[in-house]
Amino acid sequence: MSSKMNNILTDTLPFQAEETRLQHAGSEHRVGKGLVGAQELSVTFATDSIEEIPVYARLSNTSNHAEVCALIATLHHAADAAVFSSGMAAMTAFLFTFLKPGDHVLAQDNCYGGNQGLLLKILTRFGVDTTFAPISEWDSHVRENTRVCYFETISNPFCLPQDLFRAVQIAKANACLSICDNTFASPINCQPLEHGVDIVLESATKYLNGHSDLVCGALAGSSNLIKKINETAMYLGGFLSTSGCVTLMRGLRTLALRMQQHNENGIAFARKMRASSLVKEVNCGGLCASDDHRMKHFRGGFGGMVSVRFQPHVDVLQLLNHMTLVRNVPSLGGTETTACMPYYTTNRWTSESERQRLKIDTSLVRFSVGIENWADIVADVLETAARCARN
Repeated sequence: MSSKMNNILTDTLPFQAEETRLQHAGSEHRVGKGLVGAQELSVTFATDSIEEIPVYARLSNTSNHAEVCALIATLHHAADAAVFSSGMAAMTAFLFTFLKPGDHVLAQDNCYGGNQGLLLKILTRFGVDTTFAPISEWDSHVRENTRVCYFETISNPFCLPQDLFRAVQIAKANACLSICDNTFASPINCQPLEHGVDIVLESATKYLNGHSDLVCGALAGSSNLIKKINETAMYLGGFLSTSGCVTLMRGLRTLALRMQQHNENGIAFARKMRASSLVKEVNCGGLCASDDHRMKHFRGGFGGMVSVRFQPHVDVLQLLNHMTLVRNVPSLGGTETTACMPYYTTNRWTSESERQRLKIDTSLVRFSVGIENWADIVADVLETAARCARN
C-alpha cells in the first residue's frame, strides 16, 4: 500500500470515536457518490509512468487493499497495516522478515497451536530456536540471540488475559521485536501498540470480519516495520485478494456494534457456567479480579471467548454433538455461538506430552459466544450437558 493512499484515508479523518471512524475511514474510494466502496475486479492496473511500481493484486497495492489497510491502521492507531490470506500467513510473513538462522524466539506458553507448530516444525528447519514459557518466567529464558518475543493478549485456548506490560518490558530491555496476537480481544477491547508492542497480529477471520465467511489476517505497526514485512510477503505470496478486502471491509464496519454484544454475552455466559454443578472450571477475562494488573490494558470488555472444563461425569464429546444452537466447529468470532474441543482442533498437532502438561484434555471446551440472546445459549449448553452426564 502506498503511503500516499494511507495518508488520504486516515490522516485527514477528524473524528476520534471508533464507532465513527469504523464507518468513515477509507470512504474516499468511491465510484460516483456510492455509499459502499467500489470493488475492482481487475488483477492489475495501468500506471501513469513505466517507472512506477506495478499495481498488481499479488503485491497488495490496489485501492481495495489500501482501503482496508487504512481502516485497520486507524483502529489500532498505527501508521500502517497489511492484510493477508490468513492469520497464519500474517505470522509467517512477520517471522520470515525479522528472523535468520541462529536466532531465538521467546514465546508465551499456552499459545495458539498453529503458531506453536509454525515455530517448532517449520522455523527450526531454518535454524531458528524457540522457547515457550509463561511470561512471568521470560527473564530466565532470554538469550543474547533472542530477536522476537511473541505473546497473546488473551490466550488460546484457555481464554486468560496475559501480562502485556511485562512482555513489552522484557522485549524492550533486551532489544527484541514484540508481536502480540490480539485476535481474542479485538482492537475494540485492546490496542497493544499503545502500550509499546511493535507489531499487532489479528486473525481477521474472527472478530474483525465477524461473519464466518472469510479467511484473512492482518498486521499493524510502524510504517518502517510494515514496509519491511510487505517486501518479504511479496515473495511469499500470502496477501489477501481484492474480493477478500471488500468482504473484510464490510465486516469491519459493524465491529464496534458486534463487540459490544460479544462482551456482554461472554461475561454473562461465563458466570452462568461457573455457577453450574456440571462445570469444574471456567476461564474468561471478565472473571478475573478487578485489581489484577493484567486487566489494565483492556477497555470495555474481553470479547466472547470462554474456556469451560466440565466435570468428569459429563460426556463432552456427546455434548458437542448434540447441542441445538451451538455448533461444534473450530473457528470463532462470528455472530453465532460456536464451540470446539482444543484437544482435537487448535492443539491437535501439539505433542501428547505437551497437551498433558498444559492440561488440554477432552474435558476442556472453548466457547465463542455470539450475539444471540445469551440465556438461550446457556440453556442449550447446560440442558444438553445434563442429558450427557453419567449418573
